[in-house]
Formats: sequence, C-alpha cells, structure tokens
Amino acid sequence: MRLLGTLRTSGAASIARRGRTHLRALKARVTAPNGSAHRLRDRAGLAWEARASRRAAVTALGSLRAAAARLPARPESASTISIVLLGGETDGRFAPTFAPPRVVEVIAVLDGRMRTAPATATTVVRARPGESLAGTAARAATGARGDRVCFWQASNEPLSADVPARLAYALDAAPDAAAAAPQLVHPIRSRWRATPHDGRVRQLGVHLGVDHGVPVLVSGAAGDTVRLASEPVVVSGASAACLLIDRAAYAEAGGLPDSADVDVSAFELCRRLRALGRAVLAVPDAVVLDHRPVPTESSLTRPVASATPAWIQLVDDAGAALMREAEPSADARLRIAITVGAPNRKVASRWGDWHLAEAFARALRDRGHDVRVQTADAADDPAGRACDVHCVVRGLAPVRRTRGQRHVLWIISHPDRIETAELDAADLVLVASDRFASELRTRTRTPVESFLQATDPERFRPHPVDPRHRHDVTVVAKSRDQYRTAVADAIESGLQPSIYGSGWDRLVDPSLIVSNYVDNAELARVYSSAGVLLNDHWTSMRDWGFVSNRIFDALACGTPVISDDLPEIADLFGDAVSTFADSGQLRSLVDEVLADPEAARVRARRGMGIVIAHHTFAHRAAEFLDALARHGLDHKP
Repeated sequence: MRLLGTLRTSGAASIARRGRTHLRALKARVTAPNGSAHRLRDRAGLAWEARASRRAAVTALGSLRAAAARLPARPESASTISIVLLGGETDGRFAPTFAPPRVVEVIAVLDGRMRTAPATATTVVRARPGESLAGTAARAATGARGDRVCFWQASNEPLSADVPARLAYALDAAPDAAAAAPQLVHPIRSRWRATPHDGRVRQLGVHLGVDHGVPVLVSGAAGDTVRLASEPVVVSGASAACLLIDRAAYAEAGGLPDSADVDVSAFELCRRLRALGRAVLAVPDAVVLDHRPVPTESSLTRPVASATPAWIQLVDDAGAALMREAEPSADARLRIAITVGAPNRKVASRWGDWHLAEAFARALRDRGHDVRVQTADAADDPAGRACDVHCVVRGLAPVRRTRGQRHVLWIISHPDRIETAELDAADLVLVASDRFASELRTRTRTPVESFLQATDPERFRPHPVDPRHRHDVTVVAKSRDQYRTAVADAIESGLQPSIYGSGWDRLVDPSLIVSNYVDNAELARVYSSAGVLLNDHWTSMRDWGFVSNRIFDALACGTPVISDDLPEIADLFGDAVSTFADSGQLRSLVDEVLADPEAARVRARRGMGIVIAHHTFAHRAAEFLDALARHGLDHKP
C-alpha cells in the first residue's frame, strides 16, 4: 500500500492514463481507412504480387540498360542547362555527374530530406523555416544561369548519362514545346519494397482523369513495357522527378508554383505553359529510374493522391478547368454544384431546402446541365469544387467561395445572418424577396437579382382526399421552440388545428399533433386533404418580404391557404391567398372557407394557375441560366 501511494504521488497513474490515451489514438490512426494499417496491407500486397514477375523484371531491366547504351547520341544543343537538384529520401546517392560545358551548374536544394549537398553541386540553396520544397526550388531556379532549367530529383538514376541532352534535343526539334520530361521507369526494388511494375514504365508524362466526379492525375503508360521510341509524345504535364524547361517560357508562366507537393507544382507549371500555347513533351528515349517509394497500390498509376492537401488546393484554385480538360463536355453544358444548409445526408430529407435544391437540380438537368446537390458537410468536397458553378442555397452559415469556379448565392431565408463580405465574395446574389434584394443592392457591388421560391408540379399537384390526412384546419411546420403565429392565433380564436411537425410537444395540447414528421413525398397528399392550410413566416422573413415556399407548394395542390399578412403575397397571388393580422381575423377567414369550401377551392385554383404559369422550378432554372448569361457567368471560368 505504501508503494501504491508513492506511485500515485509520483504521477505514475497520470502517466499511465496518458499512455493509454496515446495508444488509443495510435490505434485509431492505424485502423483508419487511409491509416498505417491500410498502407501496410497495400504495401504487403504489392510485394506479394511482385514475386511472380520479379525474375522477368530483372531480365527486362538488364535488356533495357543494354538497349539504352546502344542508342545513337543526340546532337549537342547550343543551349545551356542549370540543374536544380531536389532533395529526396535517398540523399542523392543516385545523382549523376553532369558534365560541362552545356550543364553550367548544379544547384542543390537542401530541405529536411536532403541535408548534405552531393559532390556534383556547384551551389547550395537551403530551405527556409516552413518553406516547401517547391518554394525552395523556385528560389533556386530564379538565380539559375542556364538557358534552360532542369528540375531533377536526387532519387533519380539515369539509365544513360545523356538524359539532359536528349531532353534538350527534343526541345530544339519542337519550337512550340517549352518543357520535356523523360520516361520514368520503376527500378528493381528489394523484395519487401517490390511492386508488380518493377522494370516497367512508371510514368510517360501525366494526364488528367476523373474519379467519382473529382479530377485526378494519372501517370501515362503506367505499368507498360518500356519502349525506347525516338519520337517524343505530347502530354498534359509531368511530375517533378525530372523536367527540363525553357527559361524564357518558365519566367512567362510565373515560375514553379508553390505547393506542399512538388509534383503538383510541376503539373501546374506545365498547365500554365500549355495555357500560353506551349507544348509539354515526354521523351521515351530519355530513361530515368525513379527510386522514389511506392507507398500504396494506387500510387502505381496516380502520382498524386486526390485526397492530399496539395491536390485539394489545386482543385480549389482551378477545379472547373481541370474537370473540363479531364472530361470535356459540350460548350453549352455546365457542371453545377448546389449546396444546402442541411448538415448531412443522414438528416437531409427532413430539411426543406434539400427538397427545394433537388427539384431545382432536376429542372437544370432537364436543360442539359450536370448538377450535384450536396449538404453543408460536403461543401468543400473536391467534386463540388470542380464544378463550373457553385450555387449556395444559403442556410444558417455561409459557404466559402473558391477561385476556380463561379459562386452564386441564393438567399431564401435568414436575411439577418447575411454579411456584406459574403455578398462581395459572390459573383451573383439571388434573393427570394424583392424587398431584401433592393436592400442588398445598397450593400454590395455584386449583382443582386430577385429570385423567388417555387414548386415542383410533378410532386405538388392535386391528389384525392386521403382520410388519414383529412382535417378542417391543417398546419405543417416545425416549431423550433417557438409558439408560431398561425398556431397561437388559431388556438386563441378557438380553432383546433391539426399539426404536422416537430417541437410542438411542450407548446400545445398533444392531441393536436398528428405527426412529428411528414415525408416530402407524402406532403402533397397532406395539403390536398386539408380543408384549409394555415401558414406563417419567421419574423425576419416577414420583415423582409420572403414569401414562404409552403404557399407555392400548397397552391400547386389546389389547397386553400390562409397566411399571416405580407404585402408580397397579394402582389404574387392576388386574392387567391387570404391573409390575417390577428386571431379574430384568422377565425373569420377560416370560418368563411369551411362554410363554403367550393368557393375556397375556386380561389385556390386561381392561385394554382398563377403558380404553374410563373413559379415552377422549370421557370427558375430558365431564369437562373438567363441570369448567368446576363452577367457573363455562363461561360467556363
């Protein structure tokens, strides 16, 4: 007991608790889908698959070395080359000796992975604190003296000493080309590090592909048998393993972009060169063994994982352009992402803006556009950020914009939460209220247009009366812990409304609650079966003239509607919707509807005609596309 007390006093128990916490955290990381265990299984699987082909790979690589040695020499280029030697996990043990006179210098970039410069280095550039490898390499290239700059990974093993000369010759022979990369080949690795692609092509340039709606980088010819063709091939880009670039074109393109992944930087540089009308070449007879590790099976064909921060950042910056290149579409077709305020897909079906967005998306698809609808937790997903247009159906919180796409804000609720900075960040602001749209025009230079809510007539249409939902007075609304006006005034006037919606248990007699939830697919039957539907608006919505979507849906079903007073209701629907200012007026209007239901239905049908003629999502889709065109947002960003 004395020993136990001493241990407690010494903090051993606290240390043990911290140890258990760290072990649990480690276990979580290891067992995660992208964690250590996943990579370990992947790595072991690659090594196992490589066993059968290992002997053939060794023979093939030997033959490749012999064939490369027999290649005729290329004429010497008149251009000089500066080698920018990038640090790597192999600490430069494969770095070749670059002979003068054409290679005028070797600038060693020292970062956390390569701490000492190889003997071939003539200059050393050390990374600054927090600086990326790409940032340090760009600094090194800025001071280079050669006519051309060659980024070269220290982990490269050239199959012949004339790789830079072969790349230079390819540029000399193609005046429109600005960059050239060698054919990267997998070396024969140790048995544990082996892959089924050892001795085969790792990369003959890179191009863009699409995976689950996300643009991804794909290695050209990955896994193919190596062929020493003499003619270069035009490619979309190359990795930073080895890339020779014309110095003038490099400067015109803005240099090597900064990125957490130098391969992403190299590809983006190539993309900028192509935007200037310059070609990027892959040179098959310039062969380099790329000793960089292959951590997972997908790395055999994907030089950059799509989930890495560097690639996600590029998608943020240029995702729409990447998608158009990876998967070209007709000129008039847009890729549109619609983000709603519902927190996640699990609860989305209980949120009205989810169903609004789905109906809007269907109408846009009917016009030939690709549309994805996503909840708030997916607002930053690369698939959405890679779309041409991001339409945010504004909920409780803002959604950031990205540089790579058009950003449209559709304000359908919560006008009190809109900040000027959010308006300024958008390319177009759409508002479900004329009154609030006028207010916002005084607060931002961003174009602001009225864009009312609407209905989906395929879902909201008259149905036969369903006895389960037959009530004289119906309310469909969540309380959100507030004693809403329509319910409060109805009960005060002596009415007994039948309530569909959550949060009413502690506010009204439980006998009034029909259901805490009604599925959107069932809602039209509920409306069609009501003697009269009561509607009201949240205070901020009423103050700024936002007409509830419920009125559009109920009228489309031919249902009599009585709502709290809002001038915009009469402007839109005339006398088709009655409005009340207090409980006495509400009771009088309800009694009038119930006393003459046929006359009430006639008025409701006039409202239905107005809705179908002017306020369906087909109308909104046309208006949305017209607005994009008016403001120059319909062309690809």
